[in-house]
Amino acid sequence: MKASERRLLLILSVLAALCGGAILSQRLLRLQHAIERREQMLELQQMEGRAMLTETELWKQRLVWLQSTQPAMTSENQASEELLEALLASAASHSLLVQKKQLHEPVSNAFRREVGVTLTVKGALPSVFRWLHTVLSPESFCAVPQMKVVPDSADPTKVIATIHFSRLHAPATATNSLQEAPK
Repeated sequence: MKASERRLLLILSVLAALCGGAILSQRLLRLQHAIERREQMLELQQMEGRAMLTETELWKQRLVWLQSTQPAMTSENQASEELLEALLASAASHSLLVQKKQLHEPVSNAFRREVGVTLTVKGALPSVFRWLHTVLSPESFCAVPQMKVVPDSADPTKVIATIHFSRLHAPATATNSLQEAPK
């Protein structure tokens, strides 16, 4: 082998070693980044777990409050009617005119039953929001998933609000299974 061939062979082997080293270092860097991301994810999960453990007593108190105050549903029709009557009486006490009312199909899962009513009311904007404020207390287990408020074209001092109310009830089976939950 000539000296120039040896030099070329040496340059080729050095270049191959450099390319191999570059490829290997890229793979190692990717592996290191994957390990660091996994470590960060595990640290985040550990912090979340610690936060949950520190809130254990609070959630136990909330469970006791929920079990003692959430109404159980005996009849879906009766629960819908009770919700409608309570909303109509409350709206009348706030001087609101109920223009339209509609009951919705009850929704159920393992831990709650939900009945719904949509009301279209007309009144002064402050009266509508005061009424909503009184209806939506935590003890009522009512929620408003949808609401639309538009000005009344006939009377600019009033608004027409279409509000979908939902009330959450605890079925008897859910009450029993919640009481059996580990404490």
